[in-house]
Amino acid sequence: MDRNSIIGLLLILGILIGYSYLNQPSAEQIAERKHISDSIAAVKIQQEIEAKSKMASLDTIVKVATLDSQALQARFGEISQKFFGEEKEFTLKNEDVEITISNKGARVNKAHLLKYLRADTSQNRELILFDKNDANDYFVFNTKNDAFYTNKVYWDLVKSDKSSLTFKLNFDADSYIETSYKLDDKGYGVNQQFSMVNMEQYIQPNSLLTYYREVEVPKQELKAETERTKSTIYYRYLDEKPDYISETKYKSETLKAQVQWVSFTQQFFNTTVILKEGFLKDGEITVDSAKNQLDDIKHYKAQLDLPFENRSNEVFNLRYYFGPNHYKTLKKEEIELEDIIPLGWTLFRWVNSFLVIPTFNFLSKYINNYGIIILLLTIFIKMLLLPLVYKSYLSTAKMRLLKPELDEIKEKNKGDMAKVQMETMSLYKKAGVSPMGGCLPMVLQFPILIAMFTFFPSSFELRQQPFLWASDLSRYDSIFNFPGGFSLPFYGDHVSLFTLLMTASTIIYTRLNNQLTAAGTQMKIISYVMPIMFLGFFNNYPAALSYYYFLANMITFGQQAIFKRFVDEDKLHKQIAESKKKKVNLKKSSFQKRLEDYAKKRGIDPYTGKRK
Repeated sequence: MDRNSIIGLLLILGILIGYSYLNQPSAEQIAERKHISDSIAAVKIQQEIEAKSKMASLDTIVKVATLDSQALQARFGEISQKFFGEEKEFTLKNEDVEITISNKGARVNKAHLLKYLRADTSQNRELILFDKNDANDYFVFNTKNDAFYTNKVYWDLVKSDKSSLTFKLNFDADSYIETSYKLDDKGYGVNQQFSMVNMEQYIQPNSLLTYYREVEVPKQELKAETERTKSTIYYRYLDEKPDYISETKYKSETLKAQVQWVSFTQQFFNTTVILKEGFLKDGEITVDSAKNQLDDIKHYKAQLDLPFENRSNEVFNLRYYFGPNHYKTLKKEEIELEDIIPLGWTLFRWVNSFLVIPTFNFLSKYINNYGIIILLLTIFIKMLLLPLVYKSYLSTAKMRLLKPELDEIKEKNKGDMAKVQMETMSLYKKAGVSPMGGCLPMVLQFPILIAMFTFFPSSFELRQQPFLWASDLSRYDSIFNFPGGFSLPFYGDHVSLFTLLMTASTIIYTRLNNQLTAAGTQMKIISYVMPIMFLGFFNNYPAALSYYYFLANMITFGQQAIFKRFVDEDKLHKQIAESKKKKVNLKKSSFQKRLEDYAKKRGIDPYTGKRK
C-alpha cells in the first residue's frame, strides 16, 4: 500500500472515529446530562406544586361535586356536568395503523402500527407507539373563572364512520367546541380539526389556546441504550431547515419563531404534530430521561401555542403522523419531515438522497431479499466508481515503476530534503506522473463511502430483515454472546461474523497492496493496525454495514485482478520513458512555484537540483 493509499485510509479512519466520538457522550456531557436531569426534575417538582396550587379550587369543586353540584355549575356553567362520565374508546383503522380515541378528552389514546413488531421477543410484540399510560395530549385556555383543560371532561360523540370521528362539547345551546379526527385511507396520517364556535363569552380576553403533548416513549428495539442514543425531538421553523435537540442531551428549549411541526422521534419511528401555518413562537419542547430506564427510552414534552384570536368561529387544522422513519413515506408530507432521518452532513445527505436511496428503492420494487439488494447496490456503486478506481490503480502502478529512481534520489541526497523534493518533482513532471493521482480518486470516493456509513444504520427498510445468519440487518449479527454479561472494552459482549469477514478481507487487501507497492515497514504496521481497529469499531454496528464493506472489498479484489491482467506494465514503463524525452511544460503550479522559490533561497537550482 503506497503513501497515498495510507493517507486515504487514515482519513477514512479519522472521519469514522470522529463521527463515532461526536455521537458518544463525553464525561463532561454525562455530568451535564445528570445536572440537567436533576435541574429538570427540580423544575418539574416546582411546576407540579404550582399546577396543584393553580388547580386547587377546581379539584376541590370536582371532589365535592356530588354533594354540591350547584357550586360546580356556578363556576363552569352547563359544562360542569361533563367532568363526570364513563370513558369509552373508539377506533379508526386502515391497513397500516389503528388509532384508539377516547371520549375523555377527545384525544388519541393509542397508536398501533399493524405491519411491524417490537424487536424484544420477551414481551408482547405488538408495536404500540404509545398508549394512554404513556402519552397525554390536550388543549388549554382560560375561561372567565379558571383554566379549562380539554382532557378533564367527557365529550359527546356526534358522528362516526369507518375513517372519521367527531366529538362535541356544548357550553350552551349556541356555544361549543368540536373536534374531529379523520384517518388517511392508507398510511400513517391523521387529520384533526379543532373548532371553537361562539365561545367569546366564556373565554377570558387575550387568552392563549395552547396544545400540550407529553409522552413516555416505550422501547421498540432490542437494546434500550442503543435506541436512546438515536432518539430526540426534531422541529422545523417556517421556511427553515429542520433542527433538533442533541441526542446526548436532556434539556428544555424555547422555540424562537413559528414552528411548523414538532416530531418525537425514536430510532425507527416517530410521532409528529403538524400545523402547516405554524404554531406561535415562544413554545417549549423538552427532552428528559425516562422514568423507567428498562422499558422506556426518553420523556418528551411539547407546549405549543396556536394562533388563537377569540373570534366567534375559529378552526385549527392539525395533522399527526404516527409511523415509521421511512424516507419515501415522510417525504410525501412535503414539509421536509424526512430530515429527521440522520443521513449525514450536507454533502453525504445529498449522496444518500439523490443516489443511494433512489437506487435502493428501485431495487426493492423487484427484489424482496435485502441481502441481495445490498449486493446489487454495492455492485452498482463499485461500477460507478470504476473510472476513479482504475485511475488510482494506474497512478499506483506508475509510482511503483518510478520507485527505484525515487530511492536513488533519496540515497544520493541524504540529509537534504529540499533537494530530494526538487529532484522528485522534476522526475514526476518529466515522467508525466502526478503524485496526487492515487490519492485524489480515493478522496473523491469519500462522499459515497461516508454516505453508506450513515445510510445503513438509519435505513428503516432493513429493520427485522433477516439474511443468512443475521436475524436483523439493522443491528449487529451475533454468532456468539459472551456468557455472564462479560464484555471486552472497545469490542462488546458478542462476536459479529460479518465484521470478522470484513476485517479479514481488509487485511488480505492490505497485504496484497503492500506486496505491490513495497511499502516501508512503518507504513505496513500502520496499514495492518487499522483493520484491527475496525474490528472493534464495527462489531456493534448494523450487520448491513459490515456486509456492504465486505462485499466492496471482495469486488475490489476482482477489479484489481482484472486491472493487473489488462494493464501492461512494460508498455506503461515505455510510456513513462517517452514522457521523459518530451519537452517539459514550463507552466508551474502554485505549489511547485513555492518549492522553487524555497530552493532558490537556499542556493539550489530548481531544475537540476544542484547547488549554485
